[in-house]
Amino acid sequence: MTECRALTIMTRPNERYEQEMASNSNEADVVVVGGGVAGLSTAVNAAHLGLSVILVEKGAACGGTSRKASAGMLIPNNYYQREHGIPDPKQDFIRFLARVGRPLLYNPDAEFYGLPEWEFDLIETYYDNAAKAIEHLDAIGALRTIPQPAWSSYNEVAEDASPFARGIWPRREDGSVGNGADFVDDMVAAAQRLGVVVRTRQRVADVLLDAEDRVVGVIAEGADGARERFRARKGVVFATGGFTHNAELTRQYLNGMYIGGCTALTSEGDFVPLAQALGIPLINMHAAFGAPVVLEQSLARDPDLVSSFTTPGDSILTVNKYGDRVGNEKATYNDRTTQHFRWEPVKAEYPNFLVFPVWDQRNTDLYHRVIRPGMESAGNFIPAADGDWRYVVKADTLEELADGLRARLAAVADATGGIELADDFVEHLRASIERYNGFARDGFDADFRRGGMAIEHHMHGPQAPDNQSENKTMFPLAEQGPYYATILVPGAIDTKGGPRVNRRLQVLGSRGKPVPGLYGLGNCVASASGQAYWSGGSTFGPYIAFGYVAAHSLAEEPDHGEPVRSILED
Repeated sequence: MTECRALTIMTRPNERYEQEMASNSNEADVVVVGGGVAGLSTAVNAAHLGLSVILVEKGAACGGTSRKASAGMLIPNNYYQREHGIPDPKQDFIRFLARVGRPLLYNPDAEFYGLPEWEFDLIETYYDNAAKAIEHLDAIGALRTIPQPAWSSYNEVAEDASPFARGIWPRREDGSVGNGADFVDDMVAAAQRLGVVVRTRQRVADVLLDAEDRVVGVIAEGADGARERFRARKGVVFATGGFTHNAELTRQYLNGMYIGGCTALTSEGDFVPLAQALGIPLINMHAAFGAPVVLEQSLARDPDLVSSFTTPGDSILTVNKYGDRVGNEKATYNDRTTQHFRWEPVKAEYPNFLVFPVWDQRNTDLYHRVIRPGMESAGNFIPAADGDWRYVVKADTLEELADGLRARLAAVADATGGIELADDFVEHLRASIERYNGFARDGFDADFRRGGMAIEHHMHGPQAPDNQSENKTMFPLAEQGPYYATILVPGAIDTKGGPRVNRRLQVLGSRGKPVPGLYGLGNCVASASGQAYWSGGSTFGPYIAFGYVAAHSLAEEPDHGEPVRSILED
């Protein structure tokens, strides 16, 4: 008896389904659902192994969230490290990820270092395959790469034996550092050279089963509502992203803790109801890879929104509704997102749920939309002089700045629980600026240790010409306006919950056994990262590795039977 046998009653065929089966003939060894980094990696590797592949993409073109990314890839024990004699031992790497991902479970002396076994398995699979996966893509002409050895780990802990040199980026033909768009374009071109059939504007709405309840295909809906089936002789791979832009699922699982995010608007959790219909348990559904976003831009569902991956500039600080500084503005994006979630039990509120970066004219002039290699997608919220200023408040005085923020908050009150600035906001803001300026003059942030880690200095960029401090991330705010501010809220790069998968990337059913013919990777399945965003490239890196593994697993699959029913047909 297979994992899906209990679904026989709810999946019996009907006349409409049999007509669809007779009228469609799309068939391949593998059907990949989703055209981002995870799906493309699987499709390219499977095709290179000689498998026929159909890639079904919901959007108008492949890429999704991957196209918007900087496309850094965290690759342990990569070619650059090996060529330069930089050790990256396997067990140290696993301990590092366990330490930052599951700090309350981590035990260096315990089996699996205290991790759930499935998380340990995935991390080990990641380490074992990441380097050879990316080197294989390079060798077959699917992806050019370039190391970024200055890109360091996001948390400095003793378990990390190699905090530098794991970062690998796409490389453009001219030798410059590429980004997500370059990655997607190169991988799509490679997929098409290898014979992958790419079908866009197709939202997968159902899953096909054979007589033994093995997954053998999908049914997709086009933009016009027409339904089309795609048969997979060996298996179906879901790589459809998370559910950041599904209002029902975010209410159900995220409890209003994230307001949108920079993931593609097509990330609506399409795999969730299909997995549920197959009786597959979902885990980690409360979790997301976090990065603050500009509130008003997120509410506008701007498809070009990019999260605030770094706080731009040195004469800038971030305060809450009370005017109090909330944390290290230069902490990495996932760690800054956690600052929003501090609960205040006496007042029964999240005082930092909305935060307000405040900066001066000098910072605007020096740090507007800074573009440098690897940071094109940093999400700089300071526009250029001729840029889009809709989401920025400008005022000559701090009092006027507060008035402008109050007006913005009143306009979005329905989306924020009615959060308002405190009556004494300006007094507290002025005191916060005075204290911050003292730290900036001293070069040491006694409250939050801003500029205390290598990654903060790297993401900050070059030191301003007039900043002579040893801590280039800090400079006093001007005593006179104009001043500027925007409103940040927790945003999701994407969610990180879904079904569990095993070392072969097979989706696991209710008894922890693989669902025959069903594979998953990317943000539509449960992440092994726990609370963390391990370091820059810790989605691209694992997903490239997992696509490589999934393709080899699929190559070992026998051909399955003909579809006889779908899981959602009555």
